[in-house]
Amino acid sequence: MYEFRGATLQDAIHQAVRYPALSTKTLAKMAAKFDFTARMRMGSVLFVGEGNLSFALTMSRTPRDPASSILATVDEAEEGLTDTACDNARKLLKLGCSVKTGVDTTGLSDTIGKRQFRTIIFQFPNVASRYPRYGQNPNHVLVTRFLKSARNHLKPGGLVVISTVDSPFYEGAFKLDEAARKAGFAAPAIFSCDPEDYAGYSHQNMANEGSATDGHTAFATFVFSG
Repeated sequence: MYEFRGATLQDAIHQAVRYPALSTKTLAKMAAKFDFTARMRMGSVLFVGEGNLSFALTMSRTPRDPASSILATVDEAEEGLTDTACDNARKLLKLGCSVKTGVDTTGLSDTIGKRQFRTIIFQFPNVASRYPRYGQNPNHVLVTRFLKSARNHLKPGGLVVISTVDSPFYEGAFKLDEAARKAGFAAPAIFSCDPEDYAGYSHQNMANEGSATDGHTAFATFVFSG
């Protein structure tokens, strides 16, 4: 178990669960940032909804287990990738990582079979739409279905990690506590987050080439455990 600001990562998760609502007040209490690098060292990582693959590439360059244990995926078909995504895909493959296109984050088994991971990471999910689906914000529908799918691909003790913008709108759009309950997870642990900590990372939406982080300065990382 890796040390995390004076306590084990699991201790930090248990502490964070006491603060289940996304808010500035919550993040002031849980100022620690989630240690993505420590999770990379444990190997067996799945990145989903990567857009331009820049976060997977940034993290794959950190000290870690063999690159062959890393799978980076995007929703888009290969012919729909941007030039940046194609370039990052080539760099990931050169490092020894695997890359898959056309991966539906809400139906992972369709493309990755029964493969399981220690960590599944979804950075800033955003469908770039506010039109309701089934009476819910489409982003809530997305993360709920993703969590249900990801649950089937976690190794024992595995974690699902989702980062979002910290704002009242995003809190209401994602309703991650409710999504966790629907998917059979405990309430997520919450950590602060700063995308600028990761040199070379630039978020790209799943639905277009925009970024969910544009115009925002406060972010949070949610960690889901069984």
